[in-house]
Amino acid sequence: MKGVAINLPQADFDEMKQAGIGILATEWGMEQDVDKARAFLDKAHKAGLKVVMDGGFSAHAWGFTDDDWEQLPAGKMPVWQKKRVQGWISALKNHPAIYAWDICNEFGENLPSGAGMRNSDWPESMITTEQIEQAKADVLEVDPARPIHVRMYGWDIGKMPAYVSALLDSKIADIISLNLYSNYLDQGKLQWPTVIADAGAYYVEAIKQRAPGVKVWVSLAAFQYPRMFERPTVESLERDIDNSALIKNLDGITFFCWGPVSQWDDKGNWYLPTNGADLWRAIQLKISGLRQGG
Repeated sequence: MKGVAINLPQADFDEMKQAGIGILATEWGMEQDVDKARAFLDKAHKAGLKVVMDGGFSAHAWGFTDDDWEQLPAGKMPVWQKKRVQGWISALKNHPAIYAWDICNEFGENLPSGAGMRNSDWPESMITTEQIEQAKADVLEVDPARPIHVRMYGWDIGKMPAYVSALLDSKIADIISLNLYSNYLDQGKLQWPTVIADAGAYYVEAIKQRAPGVKVWVSLAAFQYPRMFERPTVESLERDIDNSALIKNLDGITFFCWGPVSQWDDKGNWYLPTNGADLWRAIQLKISGLRQGG
């Protein structure tokens, strides 16, 4: 389960575990303090869950401040914060709940300097392969035992631009979460609702051929955001899960998200087990079926 909010009761962790979820991934990262992060990890560990923790995912890891979301200084680019990141990892690395370190999300598109942001120089402000390589090296310098995780678009795999092929050729990640959100809206219309059936297997195979040994997880939509992402229906979510389960050599299925879509929605208007109770029930039933071989 991706995008898991930081201030959750123990019951939420227990509910996800009971449903068959095994790994959580955060979105809040270094914007939170270490004590809050450790409390989150404690709850996950108590429930028997592992966590993909920020190791360079968040805006603070790339030199941005909270104010940059509203008013980015012209020309400001992502600058890797080695000291801050290594301090964060050093403080948390001994926690038994940590599964992997997440070092990059979609090459920085969701940073304050990303696509569509005010004063952004995107795509010139994209995180480079060299920066991601440095991030990996700095994380492993502190904690060499855990895997490195990155998140990527699915759409780029087919045309394989240089920055994608360079990342794969460099074997920067041990795990790649492939974001294939079928609920993305383009001018009010679903852009590609059948993306997983149409291209999911091809994307996964293309990654594995280019970077042998990497694990690939497909990330499915279980959220909404007005004008950008439509609320999935039970039928569309079940379709996405079923089509993902057919992908040969796929290593995992993830869902976004359990908590507010915070980078777009600071009012907290999405929370899967309530706003998407029907979707959560569908996920539970599908996980149960997959575990039983159905």
